[in-house]
Amino acid sequence: MSSKLIVRCALLLFVVGVFSASVFAQAGEVYVNAGGFWPSGTDKYGDFKNEGIYGVKAGAFLTPNVELEGGFGYINHFEQKTGFPLLTSSGTLFTPSVMSFLYDVNGAYNFGQRNLFGARVSPYLTLGVGGMTTEIRHGDSTFLLGGFTTNAAGDIVRVPGRSVVLNDGDTFFTVNYGGGIKAMRLWGPMGLRADIRGRTIPNFFGQTVNWPELTGGVTFAWGER
Repeated sequence: MSSKLIVRCALLLFVVGVFSASVFAQAGEVYVNAGGFWPSGTDKYGDFKNEGIYGVKAGAFLTPNVELEGGFGYINHFEQKTGFPLLTSSGTLFTPSVMSFLYDVNGAYNFGQRNLFGARVSPYLTLGVGGMTTEIRHGDSTFLLGGFTTNAAGDIVRVPGRSVVLNDGDTFFTVNYGGGIKAMRLWGPMGLRADIRGRTIPNFFGQTVNWPELTGGVTFAWGER
């Protein structure tokens, strides 16, 4: 196992473990989720692919309405729709794929629960900060701008102008904001949750990247609130 993977696994265990411990100590929940996101384009780097996002969030209630929550998410492909290839040592063009890991700490305000068709339903609003760390598959870097291409004669040439390189392990500050709705304790401790939020990377190599993020999944609640 690489040192990078060990660090990221440790980060995941820290986020989930700390908040899960808080959950078991008092009222709280664990939310296992999957969904998608739709990134905006940038003036310089073009459009990123729409992709799936998968993760887990765990939170503890500080009051009957206020919740502190930590989250970890995984994006399988954080790549541009039109990439800029690298030139390999064998003289061929290759565009590595990029994974991303999201981790954040959020505050949430849960509105009072309502009974709807026998379910305890609670809408909420959330705001948080965190980071996104990239991992390059089958390489150490990839071009966001520049790279190589072929000319009319079929020769491999550098793309003229400025080059911008995304390296393995590059980390960016993120802000997220939104809300959702929970149907709690439908089957014992298990319920359902839907979450919609925006996420902003305010300084992605001098550009701002935004996206809406929609997830849904099951939530497990403990304690009384």
